[in-house]
Amino acid sequence: MQLVTLNAEVRETGRKTFTSRTRAADRIPAVVYGNAADAVAVAVDRKIIEKLLHTEGGIHAVVQLEFDNAPEYNSPALIKATQRDPIRDALLHVDFLRIRLDQRIQTEVAVVLTGRAKGVVEGGIIDHQIREVDIECLALDAPQHLEVDISHLGMGESVHVSDLKVAEGVTILTDANLAIASVHAPRVLKTAEEEAAEAAEAAEAEAAAEAEKEEDNE
Repeated sequence: MQLVTLNAEVRETGRKTFTSRTRAADRIPAVVYGNAADAVAVAVDRKIIEKLLHTEGGIHAVVQLEFDNAPEYNSPALIKATQRDPIRDALLHVDFLRIRLDQRIQTEVAVVLTGRAKGVVEGGIIDHQIREVDIECLALDAPQHLEVDISHLGMGESVHVSDLKVAEGVTILTDANLAIASVHAPRVLKTAEEEAAEAAEAAEAEAAAEAEKEEDNE
């Protein structure tokens, strides 16, 4: 994974109007924490962070935070979490976790399916169950994504976490026995004739039950 430089500035806290002005200035409020240091409230450029988040692997990107107004806070960091407006999907806040490039970190990485499953060609449906796995490695060794080929999958077959291939130095923490994707047979839809026949049988059974009930009451 490439280290991306991201300019940031220390911001005031505890004032809603200041946070509003930060967003109005096209900057996003954020916080930097971890690595045995105090949490620091910061602001980053909205356009730059949005562009980074929309690149492959950007949601967990490793960045070099650079502070012109407080260089003592310069540090590599991992994008740990983001908060968005549930209606407008606008970015509201970002959490950065300080890291050291010479120490292993734990993060998530996307799982990408490649190929077209044999079972899908035969009419089956692919069920992509696990879209991210947890890994541990040096920050710059983290892959942008992990690929798994599903072209060999027949009906009722699955690929598992154990089928993922990673580079030396990368450890997958997610349970190896979990299924990443499976091919299922499609649900068979009943024809109109079958539904009508079932409805008729149900009506006959109900009528018979009512007749038997009336006989018991006589």
